[in-house]
Amino acid sequence: MKMIYLSVPGHPEATLEGYILDCELSLGQEKNRPAVVVCPGGGYLYCSPREAEPVALRYAAQGFHAFILRYSVGWDAAGFAPLQEVNWVIGYLREHAAEWHIDPKKIVTCGFSAGGHLALAAGVKAENKPNAMILGYPAVTTPNHPMSNFMVKLLTGKKEVTDADCAEFSLENYITKDAPPVFLMATAEDGLSPYGALLVANTYSRLGLGYELHMFQHGPHGYSLADETTADGSNQVMNPSFAQWHKLSVDWLYRIFGQPSFTDKSTSRMGKIMADMGLIPGSGADFA
Repeated sequence: MKMIYLSVPGHPEATLEGYILDCELSLGQEKNRPAVVVCPGGGYLYCSPREAEPVALRYAAQGFHAFILRYSVGWDAAGFAPLQEVNWVIGYLREHAAEWHIDPKKIVTCGFSAGGHLALAAGVKAENKPNAMILGYPAVTTPNHPMSNFMVKLLTGKKEVTDADCAEFSLENYITKDAPPVFLMATAEDGLSPYGALLVANTYSRLGLGYELHMFQHGPHGYSLADETTADGSNQVMNPSFAQWHKLSVDWLYRIFGQPSFTDKSTSRMGKIMADMGLIPGSGADFA
């Protein structure tokens, strides 16, 4: 596994961390893997550690290249800076797809709460769109209410916002027929975001788009992996039922993407090694 750590150009507060898996399965056979870009939640106030590295490592363990975008938060998010950052990340991964054995047609944004808002924004507003999205209890719609419009204040850089400002960041207004397929999960007892997941599913259904929705009955907002990996000392963030979402999302990705693609260079690679060792006539250059 190769690890990378990059700053997002022009956005000093935003970083990209990556876990790039080894791709040579056997001598000369290379596997081009899908990539998952994790966008943690935190209300655009901070990036939750519970929804960052643990989630990325779980996807890496299932054979995906995994990346974490720690995007700009607080007043640094003004001008919807996080959308510019995720747009750069997706473009950067496609530029380096051959080097890192990323399948450029299998890039996924995965976000939770406000990170779900960002992951969806990448699919409906960015120039460099993902090929699929995974949204955990996403904060999709932003009504102009004193208790719920703080995200819009941060994304606009304004301390007072209008109904028009809130409508601009209510992403259900931007879902069109070219939106990527989406996997959604939430809990019915979540007092913050089950409506967002249902709203996206309803819009996708109306447009005839591909989606999968899992609405679990019990549990609060912010479950993350819902097991010991992301537990914070409270039983409220552990739920074996909700914890199924990760495996379900992996199964869904393989259904929509199909099996990974391979590059087989085994004959030329073996020939080069044998020639360099003097075991067969010729030189390694003959097998390049």
